[in-house]
Order: sequence, then C-alpha cells, then structure tokens
Amino acid sequence: MQPTIQPEHRVINGLNYLSVIFMPVGFPLLVLIISAFTPLAPDVRRSARHALVLQLLPFISFIILMLGLGGMSIFTGVSSRLLVGGGFLVTALLVLIGVGLYLYNIYRAIRIFAS
Repeated sequence: MQPTIQPEHRVINGLNYLSVIFMPVGFPLLVLIISAFTPLAPDVRRSARHALVLQLLPFISFIILMLGLGGMSIFTGVSSRLLVGGGFLVTALLVLIGVGLYLYNIYRAIRIFAS
C-alpha cells in the first residue's frame, strides 16, 4: 500500500523523481537539506529520500562491482582475458541497472503527477 501524497506537495514530490533528467542527486539532496531546517511534510521528505537512493544506486553498484572485479584480479591468479570478459559483463550489468532505474524514476514521477 502506497502512502498518501498530499495534493499541494505533488509537484515537489514528482520533481524529486523527475530530477533524474535535469539535476540527478542534487535536487533530492537539496530538498532533504531544506527539509532539515523547515517543517516540510513527511511525504516530501520520504519522496526526496527515496529519489536520492534511487539516483545513487547506479553509482553505488558501480563501486561495488568494480571493487569485486579488482579484488578478483588481485587475490586470484585469474588471466587478463577473463578479467576483460568480466569487465564487459560488469559494464553491461551497470548499463542495465542505470537504464532501469532511470526509467523507474520517470515512472514514479508520472505516477505522482497523475494521482
């Protein structure tokens, strides 16, 4: 069950998710900083936090997958051919994660604006 979004906060909540197009990470972070000093509604804070996490996930997954690939090359005697193949697989996975989260952010924004 989705939490209710107040009609007067629909624009700011939708922009939190839609910011993936014009200002990724920056806009939800700005809303979170402003909400720390002003009494914003909980639904605005929640959507800003959720949008920030969704927009940071591709970067976090990049760091984790690259550290895993680097750790595999350092601590095992894996040939460079396997590492190149692993690098291509990691890149393909990161592209899929990034495109999927980009589309999901746009979907969430449209869903909020349509409600």
